[in-house]
Amino acid sequence: MSIKRPWKGNPHPTAAPAVVPAAAFAPPWRWSPRSGRRETPARIQRLTTTTRTITGGLHIVPRYRIEFKKDGPARYISHLDLVRTLERVMRRAGLPLVFSRGFNPHPRFSLGAPLPVGVRGEREYLDLELAGDLPAVEVQRRLADKLPPGLAVTGVWPVPPGAPALMATLQGATYRVTAPLAGDLPARDLQHLLQEFLAAPEIIVCRKTKDGGEKNIDIRPGIHALSGRVEDERVVLEMDLQAGSRGNVRPEEVVRALAERGGLPVLVEEMDITRTGLYPVEMGRDGRRVM
Repeated sequence: MSIKRPWKGNPHPTAAPAVVPAAAFAPPWRWSPRSGRRETPARIQRLTTTTRTITGGLHIVPRYRIEFKKDGPARYISHLDLVRTLERVMRRAGLPLVFSRGFNPHPRFSLGAPLPVGVRGEREYLDLELAGDLPAVEVQRRLADKLPPGLAVTGVWPVPPGAPALMATLQGATYRVTAPLAGDLPARDLQHLLQEFLAAPEIIVCRKTKDGGEKNIDIRPGIHALSGRVEDERVVLEMDLQAGSRGNVRPEEVVRALAERGGLPVLVEEMDITRTGLYPVEMGRDGRRVM
């Protein structure tokens, strides 16, 4: 005859077992993939905030257009290094950044047409999305305090909601190219050479493709303006070229075509290039906003 032991397995059968939530054993921090370090839950909530909701259920992210200069030691960093540098600057500036989704999130910003290594930029642009509204002057102040030598913010303004992306609005770029003379060139001869060059119906250049091949391109439709002068045994060329999503004309292609086709006596390998301006649709050629 077996004896029933009501306390077997539970000495107090009438008492409910104690339930301790798992959160009680959790540490006061979590690993945040967005910042790459330990963060408190409140901090993670701020980091992962990507949009703000307005009436009607639409998600609007404030976007700012930032004008900056790239000169000095910064002219020798690549486009990818520039992106990484700006990302660190934005984090250190404490801006409420909007992050991309995925395993390796990044701040959501986009640059205009990339600058080749060694080329200065006097008026470059980027679009930056933020998780909250800030005055444009505050955004500029925060960025200016954290920028390295060679980079400087010269202007910030909000972009209207629904405006197209930066690259889609680019309509051109201006350049100043200087190159030492390889022979005598009177100013009158230079003007005549440039006029004949622009009068050509087509200017074919050979451009390398991504797969290692070559293709011929007519750059004449993309040369909007071209002028030049001689200063201290150097030729100074000012050019307005096509830039943006519809195609690009490179200033070194114009100089090489002038030397090979027009007979411009310059040392092409020693030319110095400065992009004096990028022009979205709201910017005039005088550097003032028209929209």
